[in-house]
Amino acid sequence: LAYWYWPGTREQPIEALEAARFKENAAIIQQCIKQEQRMQSAGSLGGLVDVGSSGADAESVCADKHGLVMRDGQWHKR
Repeated sequence: LAYWYWPGTREQPIEALEAARFKENAAIIQQCIKQEQRMQSAGSLGGLVDVGSSGADAESVCADKHGLVMRDGQWHKR
């Protein structure tokens, strides 16, 4: 009788992979929104108009920029 041991890693369940992907997509959107808000602040300090985006507009700009869409409360790739 012989035993065989698999030295590799176990595959994660699909749900865990999807959850990780949703978390990563949310982080991408949040980082982009912060960047847009910084651009808006810099533009207003410099006296410029229409620099960056604010609020929900920043969210839609970032979603378009990164190819993401909000569905069922999660960010999905298009």
